[in-house]
Amino acid sequence: MINFYTCKNLDETESFWLKMGLTLYMRQPNTIILDSGEGMIGFIQKDNHQTPAYSCISIVKNTKEEIDEIYHLLKKEALDEPKIHPTAPVYSFFLKDPNGYTVEFQQFIHLENQDYV
Repeated sequence: MINFYTCKNLDETESFWLKMGLTLYMRQPNTIILDSGEGMIGFIQKDNHQTPAYSCISIVKNTKEEIDEIYHLLKKEALDEPKIHPTAPVYSFFLKDPNGYTVEFQQFIHLENQDYV
């Protein structure tokens, strides 16, 4: 699956996402497609780019240790420290990409005495 988003500056966007650990899959005119290893994300440079009121691009990892390791690499960009989300069974932290999109690194967890459907 590939999800596409608009962006202000393709070079800044590519640099940011490569730093996040994604790899370049394909470059097309005004477009890049990046591979997370679990799916792909594409960005199309548009002069009239507008970040939606809310959009979250979540990258799922398998362990808490992976989330903590990524957090330590991206601590300066992070909006908060990794923690268990109060209303969902995830351990995560957030940051913003150069286009204003919220980015989350998360691990799904199973908590005892909690019902999540």
